[in-house]
Amino acid sequence: MNIGHQIKQNRLKREWTQEYLAQLLNVSRSTVSNWEVGRNYPDLETIVAISDLFTISLDKLLREDSVMTKEVSKRMHMNKYYKIVLTMIAVILLGLVISNRRLNQLEQRYRENLSHYGWQLMPNGISEAKRNAYEIKSKGASYWTYIVPAGLNPIPFEEYKVNVIARQNKHVVDVLDSQHITVVFSKSNDAKLKYQGSVQVNLAGELIADQPRLTSAKKAYFKAYLKQRQKTYQALIQNSLQKKQEIITKR
Repeated sequence: MNIGHQIKQNRLKREWTQEYLAQLLNVSRSTVSNWEVGRNYPDLETIVAISDLFTISLDKLLREDSVMTKEVSKRMHMNKYYKIVLTMIAVILLGLVISNRRLNQLEQRYRENLSHYGWQLMPNGISEAKRNAYEIKSKGASYWTYIVPAGLNPIPFEEYKVNVIARQNKHVVDVLDSQHITVVFSKSNDAKLKYQGSVQVNLAGELIADQPRLTSAKKAYFKAYLKQRQKTYQALIQNSLQKKQEIITKR
């Protein structure tokens, strides 16, 4: 006997109308009618209420309805699946919240260090740059950096890493860390340049050999250019690395 027949049988046994049973279970009369004709089934919470109301064990109520038993089993399985999914989502969200908090803490530290070491917000440029672009002059060179606001973003994109761009006369270097140093060649800085572009160099200001995008002619030209001005580039690189450490290190 399926659960719908059991509900109907026990309702009629007590001489209850569908309307009355619906009120007791806090559902509509049509819902009770659908149960009794097997159109659909009560949810798990309602099945427990029906068991208590008719004084029938859950085992008896479910065991005699193989379809309902499968349905309950399926629902329990789905509930377990949903709990796992919700737990995973909660863990991911917690991780994102922690990551965002960390990014905001780092941003605050960087700005405090910039102020401490005498960096100034750049007076020119668009409003966004005015709030986030910093500059300092030291020993005949200008140093520039940009702090990307963390805001509500929880993902530590590459842009959040602090780089320092240094310029002294015609010489420009962009320093991310000791392994990522770029020298920029631009005719706006040196009108006598034969070629323009950017190259990767080491801490000594020497051209890194493995740069396939450079032609042989450009590679030879940039290598010679760097060698003639090696001391200047070395100083800019070392000073930029030092200033980056001042920015990112907790005081």
